[in-house]
Parts: sequence; C-alpha cells; structure tokens
Amino acid sequence: MSQDHEEEYSTQTQIEKPRRTNSPRFNLDEDGKRRATLTRRVHHVRTKGERIEVSFDAKGQPLGKEGDELQSWIGVLAREHIPIWISVFRSSDLAPRKERVWVEIVTSFTVEPSFKKQALKSCAELAKNFRYDIYQAFVRDNIDEENVWQRQPKVVHNYPIIS
Repeated sequence: MSQDHEEEYSTQTQIEKPRRTNSPRFNLDEDGKRRATLTRRVHHVRTKGERIEVSFDAKGQPLGKEGDELQSWIGVLAREHIPIWISVFRSSDLAPRKERVWVEIVTSFTVEPSFKKQALKSCAELAKNFRYDIYQAFVRDNIDEENVWQRQPKVVHNYPIIS
C-alpha cells in the first residue's frame, strides 16, 4: 500500500459507531461502553437519611447525573417490586406495589409530586424490558420444550419477588 492509502485506511478504521443514547435500556459512557450502575450512591445516601436533589427541565425530564441515578434507581425498583408474571401494569392489583415504588423514590430523591405519573410510567417500561430480557435469555430458544415453564432460571433467584 502507498502511504496515501495507509492514511486513508487508518482514518476510516477510526470512525466511531453511533451511540444508542435514547433507549433507557442502555447505560453508556462516552466510549459507548456500559457504565457501572449508579445505585451505590443512592444506597449510601439513604443510609444517612438524606435525599438526592434532582433538577428537571421544562418538560419535566430529570437532568444530569442525578437524573441518571434516578432512572437507574427506578429500574432497580421495577425489578424488585414488579413481578414478571404481570403483563398489564395498569392492573389494580399492582396499586400497593406502585405505591411502594413511589415511596422508595421519594425516600431517596427530592422530586415533585407531579413526577409520580412519569416515574411510574418509566417503571412500567423498565419492568417490561426486564421481562423481555428474561424471555430472550431463557424462554425463547426453549419454547417448544414441555418443561420450559416449570424451570426457574438462575437469574430469577437474584430477585426474591420472582421465585
């Protein structure tokens, strides 16, 4: 290869892939790699009896690092408190669980009461994504097996509400 072709080739290989930033399922840093979950700070603040201040934009969306922590915490609460067998989040049977999620959010973060609807909507989306991920990982490929619904995947044991 000539030097011109080598330079052209090297610049072409350094082109970065576009990041997926709009999806709540991806917790990416600047390099496009998954970051550590942000709930460690939330647990630390909760044990002190304090709350994390969250600022919101004009549309009511949480902003900054605190907003990321809030969304991450809502995902944790969705996995802990919303059972995977619930297919309709609007079910009245879920009212106590939804209230528990909201109490956990208010205990950990300083948010307006008007944020409750948006927080529960986000919780529903994250719970749905979690159910989908479990389905993809453990059920989809084995759907024809007779005992697929009796087995409990190893991952499910990490979530006491499921098992």
